[in-house]
Amino acid sequence: MERHFYFQPAFGNRPEKIVGRDGELYSVLNGLKEPVGSRNRCILFLGQRGMGKTAMLLEIADRARTEGYIPARVTAHEGMPQSIIEQIQFNGSQFFKDEKRHLSGISAGALGFSFGLTFSDEAKQQYGFRTKMSLLCDRLEEKGKGVLSLIDEVHTSPAMRDVASSFQELVGDRKNIAIVMAGLPYAVSSILNDEVLTFLNRADKVELGAISCSAIKAYYENAFREMKIKCPDEILDEASEATHGLPYFMQLLGYYLTEYSGDRSVIDESVFNKARTSAEKDMDDNVFKPVISPLSNNDRAFLKAMAECSEPATTEELKNWLGNKGSSIQTYRKRLIEAGIIETPRRGELTFAIPYFREYLLKSE
Repeated sequence: MERHFYFQPAFGNRPEKIVGRDGELYSVLNGLKEPVGSRNRCILFLGQRGMGKTAMLLEIADRARTEGYIPARVTAHEGMPQSIIEQIQFNGSQFFKDEKRHLSGISAGALGFSFGLTFSDEAKQQYGFRTKMSLLCDRLEEKGKGVLSLIDEVHTSPAMRDVASSFQELVGDRKNIAIVMAGLPYAVSSILNDEVLTFLNRADKVELGAISCSAIKAYYENAFREMKIKCPDEILDEASEATHGLPYFMQLLGYYLTEYSGDRSVIDESVFNKARTSAEKDMDDNVFKPVISPLSNNDRAFLKAMAECSEPATTEELKNWLGNKGSSIQTYRKRLIEAGIIETPRRGELTFAIPYFREYLLKSE
């Protein structure tokens, strides 16, 4: 088995094992067994960058297949409704391989399909997303299959309204359909506040926070044992605590610990320090720089001031650091909370929403 089988830290990728999320996975998959219309068939994952939202959707898509569901996994964009249709047709086509002949005449018009899950020309032209989804649900029901839509990076948009309102109507029609969405907390919040999408407030909301260091340590210990890499218990403790429970950083650090253990297959303090430095650089390049790049100079100055303050930062401290810009605190605060960069644990306090971001700001120019 290749060494890096256990650690695959490409951002937005699915690792070999989802660590510390067994309860969340169980809830989603168990919900698929519940009656149509159950709250647990409509899930909203909320999580900051690096918390493994995309990995969860990938894992759920695979496991749902074994529960008799055809998954359609997409990233939210304006062409999303059509992408969902195409994914269902592609992933469900295997169950119609024996149906080669074309339907004709009244049958084709009535069913909306020319063969398998391919729509007739008439259906393509006349029907919208909601009707096509209804037809696909009915066709797949013949094979004992349901439909599961998985939407990443959700945000309020016309396409999102089309998909969500259609889902509500399909549930009302008792179609065997479920939906799982994931996004940054502020983006999900904007969806819940959208007048057209208020029914999603009844969805089951699951926050993907930091995973426990004990779960990370257990995974590291097992992975290194399987790879025959020696790692002392004290370094396992250091490594698991260094992740701050961030799944992406866990993958990065595990990857570099494996890489730098070398031919000796030993992880000592020097290997750990080197691996941690490399993992932090990847975090800088893949998470923090893309976060800060689109921000204004004033927003960056606000974040830098927050980093210089105590943790959490108070409004009074920030006013002192910002000087004549202190009067604009509420403007910066609102904008950066909506961007998912900072959060408010208590009234009058601010903290960074992403682990290591404070350290990144302190060391950057």
